[in-house]
Amino acid sequence: MKRSLALMLVSLLCLQATSIGMVQGSLSLLTDGGQTDELDRPLVLWSVLNDGKVLTVDNTGNVSVNALTQGILSAQSTVFLDVDVNNARIDDAQELVTVAHDTGVLVVQMSTQTLFRNITTPDPVDDAAWDPQGELWLVYYAGKRRADEYNSEGPTGAQTSTFGSGISAFEVLDDGRLAIASYDTKIYIEDNAGNPLTTLTDSNSIVSKLKATSSDTLLAGTNGGTALKYNSDTWASQSVNLPHTKQTTYLQSHGNDMFVVGAKQGKVSFINATSFTEERTFTASGDIIGILPEFTGQFYAVGITPTETKVRYFDLDSDGDGVNDLADAFPLDVTQSSDIDGDGYGDNQDGLNPDAFKFDETQWADQDGDGYGDNPVGNDSDLFPTNEDQWQDADGDGYGDNRDGQDGDQFPSESTQWADQDLDGYGDNPLGFKPDGCPTVNAFSTNDRYGCPDSDLDGFSDPDENWTIEDGADALPKVGSQWIDGDGDGYGDASDGEQPDACPWEFGRSTKAVSISVSVTKGYLEIQSFGCLDEDGDGWVDRTESPLMDIDPTEHFDGDGDGVGSNSDYDDSRGNIQTEQDHCLNDKNDTSEACMGWNDPAYQAYQATLGNETGLAFNAWNTSKDDKAGGQTALSVDEDTLNQVIMVGIIAFVALTGVILAAAYIINKRKVSKTTKEYGGVDPSLSSSASREALEGRGGLSAGGGIVSDSSWDDDVEQLNFEVEPDGFADLDIKEDGPVGEVEAITYEEESIEAIAGMPVPQSAEEATQSPPDEAPPLPDGGLPDGWTMDQWRWYGKEWLAKYGKN
Repeated sequence: MKRSLALMLVSLLCLQATSIGMVQGSLSLLTDGGQTDELDRPLVLWSVLNDGKVLTVDNTGNVSVNALTQGILSAQSTVFLDVDVNNARIDDAQELVTVAHDTGVLVVQMSTQTLFRNITTPDPVDDAAWDPQGELWLVYYAGKRRADEYNSEGPTGAQTSTFGSGISAFEVLDDGRLAIASYDTKIYIEDNAGNPLTTLTDSNSIVSKLKATSSDTLLAGTNGGTALKYNSDTWASQSVNLPHTKQTTYLQSHGNDMFVVGAKQGKVSFINATSFTEERTFTASGDIIGILPEFTGQFYAVGITPTETKVRYFDLDSDGDGVNDLADAFPLDVTQSSDIDGDGYGDNQDGLNPDAFKFDETQWADQDGDGYGDNPVGNDSDLFPTNEDQWQDADGDGYGDNRDGQDGDQFPSESTQWADQDLDGYGDNPLGFKPDGCPTVNAFSTNDRYGCPDSDLDGFSDPDENWTIEDGADALPKVGSQWIDGDGDGYGDASDGEQPDACPWEFGRSTKAVSISVSVTKGYLEIQSFGCLDEDGDGWVDRTESPLMDIDPTEHFDGDGDGVGSNSDYDDSRGNIQTEQDHCLNDKNDTSEACMGWNDPAYQAYQATLGNETGLAFNAWNTSKDDKAGGQTALSVDEDTLNQVIMVGIIAFVALTGVILAAAYIINKRKVSKTTKEYGGVDPSLSSSASREALEGRGGLSAGGGIVSDSSWDDDVEQLNFEVEPDGFADLDIKEDGPVGEVEAITYEEESIEAIAGMPVPQSAEEATQSPPDEAPPLPDGGLPDGWTMDQWRWYGKEWLAKYGKN
């Protein structure tokens, strides 16, 4: 293989002299050989130096000299400028490289590989080109829209015209004249002092590239796929429309009879220099910035994208296997075309001399087919050539490094461990490195012991019957940031962990602490504080609570020191104010609803009547009171009270009426009984006659009408007896003027309620005119009859004497 490569290189050198004549003829034989190299940055300049090396300038200002070997760049020296590059050029002597950037121009000297000059400008510089006198023209595409001349001292004062449409391309001709392409599609020719000479109007589109290829030739490329050639003496022109419409990005001569036009999207066109016609167009990659021809007609095309550079090769295919010679490791062997590892064995397993290890130049044969080479001095040689499962034993413990194979080593780089039955990564050999503390449990603790359950994944194993907290197990196995709890209160000792123990020296259950602060209204801040003493169990650290608050689970802070905690104290900033009532009674200027209620005795009296009921708020109560006052006199009562009184009155009336009727009935019965007793059985029907007699003024016995003596009212009510008893009037022969009617009831239908109730009955005018007899009859020997009064005797005594006559 190496001999073949050497012969090919010799052949290439021998063909150098005849390469120009073969270029045109070999174009038809070229095919895309593929990409040979790729850079991770876009290049701004690619230029082949006289010694065959390649000068490159990338977009960050790295100026490098590179070797190109089989299409691959390798930097040999680099000057780092660290600027955002707009354009770069090398002078004809290949000594000075200009790098135009946004704040000026940097000049690098190739022979010393150092920064030669630094020109700073206030405007971005888009291009910088040397003229034959060694002066440097700084070109401003936008902004100034002109080119200024600089010498070693600075600006010379010479400048081109200012182009209102801006500048799209710039070139210095061999005689010092200036060619400036503008966005108005024209090319302006000016002398070295910036004086206009002529204007070229042949282009129908914007000229994007200019290149002086000789003393009398100026090439121009447009952004529409047209190329123009000008005779710089006569300005006669030729043009060719390329088989694409892409913007021109590269112009160069190719030998004496060919021009190369590079464009965007990888277009590379070869143009006959004499006829100025297109010979052939190839498609590479990216926007073309350089072409590197070879002596036998092959060429490299360099294209860029915004982020990378790609080198593509167009080559011949000598053995006709479909692979270009540059890419063909065996250009004369049709059965092989690639040799990735370069060991001389082809990658095609069906071809001649196949390589069983195409990526390893030290191995090519594998007799047991396990994928490891039989060459004992090669890479990854097979230490177990008869065991297809094993081939290597890195730690030399006699177990193959293939864990899943026969006699596999679970720890191929650790000679003291080889088995791991629970597959947790810790060896079962208790005397080996990092022995598994729980060899039958797949777990991953690492700190106190290896390979045991670690619920919170903090590296400390969970405690079990064989490994306790005292042995080093995790005291808080559910908290990933804690593992030690020295006082056993459930809060870890790690200060940066979750719920750290603020008092790791003592058992405590606190969760928060009082931090006095005058910057907050309540006088303190609540801060986290776990694991300190908390006697009352309210969560607050005892030593931070106010006096006596540490034994009161409902309080923790007493700002005014009055012994009442802030949770209960109405105003914890004043010791004499503990309740709302205290506040209102001490602050008469507070006209809030609550204070108005506390300062109103009537409202407090109203509250006192509520008991456990919820009353009206002060404003609602006051409004209700005012509403009632508007509809009542000073002596009126509220509606509820009135309704209650009416109801009680009705009930009392009904009850009283019942009592009166019952009493009347009893009295009626009693009267009958007394009449019989006192008047000797006078017929009750005679009462009517007596009444009439009394009304007529006759005042007879019948006028007694059952009157009972005063003493009778004082007697105890006797047991009711509804049997008829003989009375004192039974033997009296009382007659009336007319026939005796039916016996009438003592109580008449129209008898008044006063009579029924035994109350005085108002007398009519007629009755009021009657008067008793002038004098009473003489009393009998025994005095007044039982039950009689003197008044009765005055009226009816005469009749009694007539009846009983004798004393």
